Amino acid sequence: MALLKEDSTFTHVIAIDFGTGASGYGIAPRHADQDGKNRIEVFNPCDDTDDQKTATAILFDDGKKFLEFGAAAIQRYAQIVDDGGSAMLFQSYKMQLLHMSPIARSVDGREMPLMSLVAETLRYIASKALEKLREQIGKVVPAKIRWVLTVPALWSEEHKLFMRKAAVSAGIIDNPSSSNLLLCLEPEGASIQCREDAETSVRSQMEKGSVVMVLDCGGGTVDITVHKLQCEPSERFLCQELLPSSGGCEWGSKYVDRYFEEFLHDFLGESLFEIYKENALARLDILRDFEIIKRKFKGGKDEKAMIKLSYLGEHLTTSKLSQLVEAHNSAAPPEYALKLKGSSNIELPSSLMASFFVPLFENIKTKVEQLVQQAEAKGERIRFIFMVGGFSESPFLKSEIIRKFENASVQILVPRRPQISVIRGACLYGLNPRSISSRIAKKTYGINTLTTFDPERHPVDKKVVIEGEDFCEDVFDAFVRKGDSIGAEEVHTKTYCPVRSRQTVMRIIFYATDKRDVDFVDEPSVYQLGELCIDIGKPGQQVEDKTVKVTLLFGSTHIYASATNKDGSEIKNCDFKFDVSS
Repeated sequence: MALLKEDSTFTHVIAIDFGTGASGYGIAPRHADQDGKNRIEVFNPCDDTDDQKTATAILFDDGKKFLEFGAAAIQRYAQIVDDGGSAMLFQSYKMQLLHMSPIARSVDGREMPLMSLVAETLRYIASKALEKLREQIGKVVPAKIRWVLTVPALWSEEHKLFMRKAAVSAGIIDNPSSSNLLLCLEPEGASIQCREDAETSVRSQMEKGSVVMVLDCGGGTVDITVHKLQCEPSERFLCQELLPSSGGCEWGSKYVDRYFEEFLHDFLGESLFEIYKENALARLDILRDFEIIKRKFKGGKDEKAMIKLSYLGEHLTTSKLSQLVEAHNSAAPPEYALKLKGSSNIELPSSLMASFFVPLFENIKTKVEQLVQQAEAKGERIRFIFMVGGFSESPFLKSEIIRKFENASVQILVPRRPQISVIRGACLYGLNPRSISSRIAKKTYGINTLTTFDPERHPVDKKVVIEGEDFCEDVFDAFVRKGDSIGAEEVHTKTYCPVRSRQTVMRIIFYATDKRDVDFVDEPSVYQLGELCIDIGKPGQQVEDKTVKVTLLFGSTHIYASATNKDGSEIKNCDFKFDVSS
């Protein structure tokens, strides 16, 4: 079981932020500088721009051999297609993890296993990070690196196990339970960074007992955490989770693109939109231009957005475009009216452009308002809302959150570089994983067991007779219940014994449910997490000598399980057996 030890052997932390739209990494030496500050550097894995992250895009040849990653992948793909060749370019493939799809589709519609893409992404970024570290210090001992992967707080144990398996495939660790790899929840990392890197005037206000919300708006997800500080401004960061992390898995900036493409579909019509989708280069160019417009859009009523459609070439003549504009304007409300500009451009009014953002903003604002009310119901008032993540650079989003929530008692703050807050925070988390003292359980966890049958409590159909005794089967024995506050690395242990005297192996099955209280493992809300089997002795031994101690570690960003037989001769760790492509 990968219990976090007091580890003084690691020399550096390397944090990888694999994002939906952009990715990067950070390096931090274990020892602070002479002034007591941790030195953290954030790097673009492609070193192709001054930006500290690169586009999350990966390129394979037709034989599924890796070619390029990042912005370089997009550029090389364009060159290959221009030269009449073909290759497979994948973008936004992290979004496939949301529904645990085993495959991802390239921009031209071909498929590859999602695990292959994620593993190759991690392999590439990790190799660049080690290369950078060697440039800085010379010889690097891989075993002395503490790796940190950032993951959305909304992800389940299934998603986290997928990332651990991808890290194994990438050669970062040798087994999924390796203690050399930590998973950092993205908004938790950002929470640490926001306090540690805050301006002196702000940090001095973040006193012990202050409640801080972190709104991590990325490309795919919007993660929200609410923490209560347990430290004074001059002390080492320490906080507890006040409310369970929450948000939305489909509220990020990439879904602005999706709404824009839905508009294009309606505007162009079925046949032209199919041409748009099949012309991978044209689509890339149009979305690249839209990305620039999207980042600058402020939501002002006089703002206009110019969309260049010449990339579609002969498929969209000036005459045809004029007809499309006329047809759109005849059916759309006046505030959504388009204008034809030149021979191949259309001008979108502010109201139409804003409509691509509004559904996301409404979700975000509603959730923030709910969390503010939940905090108040606990007798706490949120004093600070930090906006981090690439989407937080949107002036439109910032203005909406400020307009809705900022007042005399609540400050809305955006770090200088919100896009790299998570990476910096992940490095800080790697240096001090105990900075989050407790978390709120999102589910109820337990195992399947038998108990003495009680006719007043147990249904008759659950009654089984074993060696002359009446038992109730399928009982859900809870270790932790949804909503409980769980200390970091809080260990829960229970001891079980077999009910059959000749039993030599005990099968332990772990379950979870979104409900706080359940009685049986076959209730509709309960689902299996994983299982393990352990030898418990010889047939002739007494039942009392065949006990098994089952341990679950909660409170960290991952859940670990183990079982130990009575004489300690066998210890089994449980990798939860999800349906994950590996």
